[in-house]
Order: sequence, then structure tokens, then C-alpha cells
Amino acid sequence: MMQQEIIDQFTSLSEGKLTAQEWLSWFSDHKGDVEKVCGRTAFLKIKPKESFSGVRNLYIGQLGAFDWLKSVKINAEFSDLYKKGWEREFDDFCKAEKLKEKQLQKDVESKFGYLKDSYPKFFRQLTKSYSNSDIIEAGVQQEFIPDIEKELSIKLPEDLITWYRNVSVLKLEGLEMDCNELTIETIQKKQYLVLGEFWLYGDGDQLLYSLENQNIYVLAHENTPPKVIKIANSLSDLIEKKIVFYLKEYES
Repeated sequence: MMQQEIIDQFTSLSEGKLTAQEWLSWFSDHKGDVEKVCGRTAFLKIKPKESFSGVRNLYIGQLGAFDWLKSVKINAEFSDLYKKGWEREFDDFCKAEKLKEKQLQKDVESKFGYLKDSYPKFFRQLTKSYSNSDIIEAGVQQEFIPDIEKELSIKLPEDLITWYRNVSVLKLEGLEMDCNELTIETIQKKQYLVLGEFWLYGDGDQLLYSLENQNIYVLAHENTPPKVIKIANSLSDLIEKKIVFYLKEYES
């Protein structure tokens, strides 16, 4: 009796006669019987996925049900109704994503257009990868620079001043730079400005600025022993090359 009900329901699904609610409700009530009658492999092909929309679950269920009916020598018509519905839904999704991308570009242009002059490549990448979870705060005023220098007892290099005049805080996934948390540390007998963190080799890796040659390094602290690794020839290279490449990889 149950096998015949499954056959009837699968036939209706194959012919495009069920709504998403009807199919999902029926399957929820009979999933144990479906697995028992159809077998584990067929069950997994037919089973609705929580992350899928109603029409997509109809379509994948239809494909699995039709294949199972064929395997037990039962003929059924195959409607393209669900396939077309899924294609329309996917097309609408793609259009919505393109609109979101265009809006993102407008938002980035509005918020961070001033970065184009000093960091054009970084700015262009932001138009592609910036999200609402990212934090970019405008640079500090020139009069605050002496306060930072006084606290650290050093004269800040010009490239750092340019960066902090443009961006005071940068927080992206795995990358954090904050002028308010700038410190000096001696690591392996050399002095570095600790700009923040850049998790290239492990969570918590420090981002270092050499006071000796203005190269940029990462302290790979999970190495045994911890290793200072050069990642850029200058701060400009860090922003315009290394971080841009990092964002491209993360985006993909």
C-alpha cells in the first residue's frame, strides 16, 4: 500500500502537478517510508535540502523521483515546469546580485573615493570586495600625527603619515591596522613598528614595519621558532599589491 502511494506521489511530482508546499509536507510525513522502499541512494537524491528554495527542491526531487520510477519500470511523463521555474529563479538571483554589485560600487565610491589619489589599486579592489562587515575609518587630521610621534618617541616615516592621513582604521577579514594601537617592539634584536595583524600564515600574525629599511614583514608566530617573513618592499607595496592580491584571493 505504501509503495503504491509513493509511486502515485512520484508520478504526480514527475508530471509537475505538485506545489512546493504539497511536496515538502508529504515528504516530511513519509521520508522514513521513502528511504525504506526506494533505498538510501535514491532517498538522498530525492530528499529536499534545507538551504534550497521551494522550486529548486521540486526540481531536484522530480529528477530523483523520475529516475527511481524508471528503475522500477514505471513510465511517467516528465514536465519541464519545475526546471523553468528554477531557471527563472536563478536568473532573478543573478540579476539581483548584479544590482547589489552596482550599489556596492556606488557606496564605495561615495565613502572611499578619496583613496583613488594615493591608493588607486586598493580602491578599485574595494569596489569588488568591500562588504558591510569591513571597517574603514577616515584618516586622522594632521595635528594628531605629532601626538602619535610623541607617544612612540619617534618621527613617523612619510609613507606611514600618508596612510594614516587617509585611513586611521582598517579591519578586513584576517587583516587589522589601527593607528591608535601602533606600538614599537624589538623582535629578534631588530626594532619594528607593529601596524596590526595580518593572518597570512596563522591567526594572530603581527604586521611589522621595519624602522631600519621600511620593508614590511609578518611575524609567523606559529613557526618553530617564530619567523619574521618579508612580504613587501614598502607600505605602498603592501597596500597596492599584497593586500589587493589577498583580497582578490579571498573574494574568489
